[in-house]
Amino acid sequence: MTWHLKGTNLGDWVTDLLFRSGRPNRPVRFVFLLIFVSPVIVMAVLSYFRISQDLKALALSRRQAVVYLASRTVKADLDRLRDIGISLATRVRFRQLVGEGRWNEAIRILEGVPQSFPFIDRIFLSDRKGTLKADTPALPNVRGMDFSYRDWYRGVSETWRPYISEVYRRAAQPQANVFAVAVPIESAPEAVTGILVLQVRLSKLLAWTQRSELGPGGIVRVVDRKGHLAVHPRYESDGEIIDLAGLDPIQKALRGERGIEILRSPDDGEKRVYAYEPVPEYGWAVISEQPATLAFATPGTTLRNMMCVYIVLLFFSVLLTCVILRALIEKKRSEDQIRRLNENLNRRAAELDATNKELEAFSYSVSHDLRAPLRSIDGFSQALLERSGQALDEQAKRHLARVRAATQRMGQLIDDLLGLSRVTRTEIRRARVDLSDLARRVAEALRKSQPARQMAISIEEGISAQGDERLLRILLENLMGNAWKFTRDRVQGRIEFGRKLENGGPEFFVRDNGAGFDMAYAGKLFGAFQRLHSAQHFEGTGIGLATVARIVRRHGGHVRAEGAVNGGATFYFTL
Repeated sequence: MTWHLKGTNLGDWVTDLLFRSGRPNRPVRFVFLLIFVSPVIVMAVLSYFRISQDLKALALSRRQAVVYLASRTVKADLDRLRDIGISLATRVRFRQLVGEGRWNEAIRILEGVPQSFPFIDRIFLSDRKGTLKADTPALPNVRGMDFSYRDWYRGVSETWRPYISEVYRRAAQPQANVFAVAVPIESAPEAVTGILVLQVRLSKLLAWTQRSELGPGGIVRVVDRKGHLAVHPRYESDGEIIDLAGLDPIQKALRGERGIEILRSPDDGEKRVYAYEPVPEYGWAVISEQPATLAFATPGTTLRNMMCVYIVLLFFSVLLTCVILRALIEKKRSEDQIRRLNENLNRRAAELDATNKELEAFSYSVSHDLRAPLRSIDGFSQALLERSGQALDEQAKRHLARVRAATQRMGQLIDDLLGLSRVTRTEIRRARVDLSDLARRVAEALRKSQPARQMAISIEEGISAQGDERLLRILLENLMGNAWKFTRDRVQGRIEFGRKLENGGPEFFVRDNGAGFDMAYAGKLFGAFQRLHSAQHFEGTGIGLATVARIVRRHGGHVRAEGAVNGGATFYFTL
């Protein structure tokens, strides 16, 4: 075969290749067509597979985001129920009645709770052994029944901490599927005398799942820690309890795993998209499912349209750009939707933080604004005594003296409240603090205030901790100041500051041999304005120990007290 080149340039060479003996060379034309078209085809194929994966990934991530929000919603609901139970179980009068075995009087305190919280269907009290003692609304033939076989009893009695039970069918009429919030009732620290149980019907959890947007055919289910179905929008919430523990996604979620998978349904063999997320702290899980054909319907439609455009792109390359832009817009829209969901979560957290700060600022403002009228009352009372004292009888003078004393005490209360507010609002600056040195400085200040006092003060050397030095000084001033005050009736007062190991870490203490207190009222010590001694005998406002508790909480620790009447007191705290 002989090739005739009609020129020496590339164009001539190409022409000679395309035409042989003056006739079109079809094989060569086909090769050139492939050469010019193949980049478009390769680009189309690569773009097709990449965008297909992105759209599927976005569709899956959207479902994972919905399930994540659903799990956090369930956690918020369970947190609220637990907090309500703790709030009810820690009422002072309620705990006292339960501790005295006056069950009927105790339950009457809670009769209005179901009206205040409609999602609580029923409340009852049991003793430590799980025997039902009182209930509201009262049902016949249930008091005296032993419920120690129930999961709520086994869960709460194992650690004597608040417990969310698994789903079960209520024995009392009318029967319904419920779960329980069990909270131990302590009449004294670490002295459990009963159990408060809040029953919630599963139908109360259904409303939010109906608002979850998974798309056509999508459903959200909630299961308890045993894999029992708690919420399903298509099933009767009071029907037979369904066990889903055998499903692989549910097993993974109950093990604390999160993810999304495409599996065949054990019911009909159809491919479905399962997204699962554990509910933190409670062992429950949220699972969504949707037929894969419906889950990827929108991405599939987009890809089919792109295929048509790619075919046209062989002649009109501009259309390819339009299709790519369309795919990018779809991707951006999905990303924006996920970002908005995350922003909603962050905004709610910020709103809660702002509300707490507003409450603190309000408390500070109210306390601060009360100072001016108090000063006026005290000043005018003093002026009245000085200028018109001779015209007043003794009773009137006593009344004015009592008015001045009351305003001065109110002023001290406001000062202490402002101090408590500052402790709450101030920023913590953590550093290594020499607590022994702090305690020595506080002790020196106390001795200078009353140099005639006979007081033995013992301070252990080498005690240090990580924290805010200014706040820790306020803490020691309150604890050691209390010890100084309550030992003044002793011929030889004694104050000791030291530490001991507790649960593998240091626990610090301030001990005295003063007036002490009754341990039955230890739970009241750290509340604002709570006093166990009369103001005539021991001055004070009841703010000091509340300040101590708040400082300790801000340092991530805990505080407790031990004592006996006329046997001294010891205050322990950790940082």
